[in-house]
Amino acid sequence: MNAEDVIECRVLTGFHCLPFAQYTTPHTNRRCEHEAGMTMIGASIEGRPVGLAVFSCQNDSEKASLESIFVHPDARRRGVGRGLLQAVDSTLIERGVAEVTGTWYHDARSAAMVECLLADFGWSDPVPSSTVHRGGRRLLDHLVGNSRVTRLPAGFIFDSWADLSSDEIVQVRDLREVHEIGMGLHPDGETMLSVSSETTVVLRREGEIAGWMMHHELDRETLRYSSLWLRPDLAGRGLGISLGIESARRHLGLVERIPRLFFLVAEGNDAMHRLIARRLQPGIDRSSILMRSSKALIHASSDGQVEDTHRP
Repeated sequence: MNAEDVIECRVLTGFHCLPFAQYTTPHTNRRCEHEAGMTMIGASIEGRPVGLAVFSCQNDSEKASLESIFVHPDARRRGVGRGLLQAVDSTLIERGVAEVTGTWYHDARSAAMVECLLADFGWSDPVPSSTVHRGGRRLLDHLVGNSRVTRLPAGFIFDSWADLSSDEIVQVRDLREVHEIGMGLHPDGETMLSVSSETTVVLRREGEIAGWMMHHELDRETLRYSSLWLRPDLAGRGLGISLGIESARRHLGLVERIPRLFFLVAEGNDAMHRLIARRLQPGIDRSSILMRSSKALIHASSDGQVEDTHRP
């Protein structure tokens, strides 16, 4: 590969995506196949795939998310990464997007390279957005073994997601509007992963659904502990911790078949960070900080015209 090789970057569709699929995760590939708003941009040199960028942008949205960017090791330091970012910027500007954000693990092997690339291309200084914790049997044993048997107040019971009727699933959806539940905490917020019906726990009060600890199946051997929600009037009574322990107990019963788990805690959730440090840290296998950066793509100039701010 020569320094003067011409880099071609283009939006991929249909079977043209297949040669580039190796450059992102299976989960991102599935999202690209089934989720509207996912776009793949491939980089080629003399017809050979050498890099891939993937972004997500919903229709009519002014914000986009850079889901992944990767350059083959043999093609690095040749301008492939810059070419991909240039193509991402141009495509998003054409769609009227004003801002793009991206996240990556601070301890990923490519983290330093990604940060340098984004900085050179005008992205903001990275800041921590959340922490991802990973574990397995050791974490489940530690949590369950060091927790008292849950005794719920009168009128409360645990139930399984698998036991909800179709009418109750509709009620769960209605709760989102009634209590203004953010999509990150609501089952409808995840469209690509299946709910783990055996380990997801529902809290009932007098028969009515009052909370849940939601697990999703990332793959056959990994659960994502996705969301914990309680009805606002029940906060501060220890019910959230009880939900988490009960769901872990159910997962422990299946740990031979599903040996791994991970969960994410937002940077500003100080109470949860303290809880993890106090009760969970000895069982956690690995913790990674998810870094976040962004870039403005469009702004209004002094004469009211729209200008793009990307650098060629």
